[in-house]
Amino acid sequence: MDLMTGKLYMDISVTDIVTRAGVAIASFYRNFNSIDDVINAISDEILEELIEDLSPILLHHDERRCRKFLFNHFYRIESRHEQIKKIRFENMSIIFNKNEDKIQKNEALVKSDTINDKYIAVGIIGLINSITKKWVDTGMKETLEEMINFLMSFFN
Repeated sequence: MDLMTGKLYMDISVTDIVTRAGVAIASFYRNFNSIDDVINAISDEILEELIEDLSPILLHHDERRCRKFLFNHFYRIESRHEQIKKIRFENMSIIFNKNEDKIQKNEALVKSDTINDKYIAVGIIGLINSITKKWVDTGMKETLEEMINFLMSFFN
């Protein structure tokens, strides 16, 4: 992520990554096939956390747990504000767009054949991802409480 503060994703090389990490190039290729795999790993980690934390809340329609989830979600983003601010806008967009693609294709979100279960979870997680992206893109000016209340208005 640190390399994304100074360079566009497309300009980052494997050499840049292994030099920054202080590892041999063979170590990189033992874990990844390409730089795109690194971005996918970052995106997967963000999305898995989102889905894992939110799926039970969606199934039980628990407002208190949903608010707690949203607080934790926005707090994690806000606590990384300085790092996120330094990451080039284009690079953050790549990560959020990869998340959006994965949300649309994620089979784990579809636990039933009912129309609500098939589409509501995907829509809510997509909404959270899109609104979080906009919040980050516009400098995170709104408070956590404002963001939570805004998103909760969609869930009621």
